[in-house]
Amino acid sequence: MNGATMSLEDLRGDHAQLIGIIRDLEVMVDGELPPPPVELFEVRRRLSGVLIGHLKAADWLLYPPLLASEDPQISGPARRLVDEMGGISQTFSVFVGRWDALAIQGDWTRYQSECRALIKALTQRIVREKQELYPLLEKLARAA
Repeated sequence: MNGATMSLEDLRGDHAQLIGIIRDLEVMVDGELPPPPVELFEVRRRLSGVLIGHLKAADWLLYPPLLASEDPQISGPARRLVDEMGGISQTFSVFVGRWDALAIQGDWTRYQSECRALIKALTQRIVREKQELYPLLEKLARAA
């Protein structure tokens, strides 16, 4: 198995972990009252760890070969998707920085709304990477 395939499998594994953590977060956010802060922050810590690692791996392993491809059927769609999906790391950092335990307790309804928007953005990115970017990486690996 070559490095690109192995890396792609690692990225897919991250997606599976992220989806599980996102589901845990959704359950908490759907509650009428805020969950115990320790429980919520444990889920957020897990999400942060996997997400940051995944985004760094994607920046190092996924995007560079796609964007550098001389095949415009690979580099063109890759550029468009990267431009459209960019900024999730910054969005996540701002969200985490804004919502500490006191802020969550003080405005649970707003936290729920912003958290749901973040979950939607993360889920959309996962789906697009899986459906659009990963096939481009597979095509590039086959051509090598």
